[in-house]
Amino acid sequence: MLKGPKGFVCIDIAFLKTSSYAMKEKRKNYFSFFRLFQKQLLGISLNFVIKLNLIGVGFRIESIENRIIKLKLGFSHPVFLPVPSFINVRAPKKTILILSSVDEHFLKQFYSKLRLLKTPDSYKGKGILYKSQKLILKTGKKK
Repeated sequence: MLKGPKGFVCIDIAFLKTSSYAMKEKRKNYFSFFRLFQKQLLGISLNFVIKLNLIGVGFRIESIENRIIKLKLGFSHPVFLPVPSFINVRAPKKTILILSSVDEHFLKQFYSKLRLLKTPDSYKGKGILYKSQKLILKTGKKK
């Protein structure tokens, strides 16, 4: 278990104890463990942050209450998305969402679930995008 100023993280090291691997496999496992350890250390000291933009007419964040995000995404009904306890969510504006967490894996997993609600459209440029992401729009059919 790693503890830091932003929180704590548990790392599973059971795969390092097995002795049936070849030397190359052991080396790969140690390198992957070392990289995982570095990422977790960075997370507990600084936090991982993802900034999202909601682009589109009527796409906005209605509210964030009781660990539930209420979104308007162009459907006929609002979308409610529960937020896990280890992810912090802020909305400085109605179209900007900031996600932060100690664990990068769970943060990206939640982001992908959020993005599946409204994937970016390559023809109109609408959807849920990273803050710095630029879409290259395709041209439609021409008569």
